[in-house]
Amino acid sequence: MKKFRFSLETVLKVRRQDEEVKRRALAVAQGMRDRSLADLVSHKRALGALLAEHSKRREGAIDLGREAWYMAGWGGLTQKIRLASVELAKNEEALGLRRAQAVEASRERLVLEKLEETQLQEHLFQLNREEQGLLDDLAQRAVSAFSLPPVSATGH
Repeated sequence: MKKFRFSLETVLKVRRQDEEVKRRALAVAQGMRDRSLADLVSHKRALGALLAEHSKRREGAIDLGREAWYMAGWGGLTQKIRLASVELAKNEEALGLRRAQAVEASRERLVLEKLEETQLQEHLFQLNREEQGLLDDLAQRAVSAFSLPPVSATGH
């Protein structure tokens, strides 16, 4: 009995490795996006806390030093929020690209696995056919052996 060997096994292995590389790249992109999102949320919370603190302290006379400190903090945080938003947008775009690449690599692998399955079914069909041919041949020989005239003991 012939052993099945997928004709494109090497290509399938390469596709599987490529898919794994793309999945890792997707995970890295996801991590970067999550970090930039966390940074953005952190900066927004810090700005909220700064605004809340500033509004509490504004009840009395205006202190120019404190106002300058508030404005510097507000300016720095709003700049960090803008930069974090830009970074998040870049990371979202990279994540979308990595996701599309991972999906495409998965599709390429699945196509080859379907082809492998088809070739395996064809191989099994061919083996069945050969086995049936051998059984038919054996049956034919058995029928032929039983259909011969009996041989006499005297040899005539």
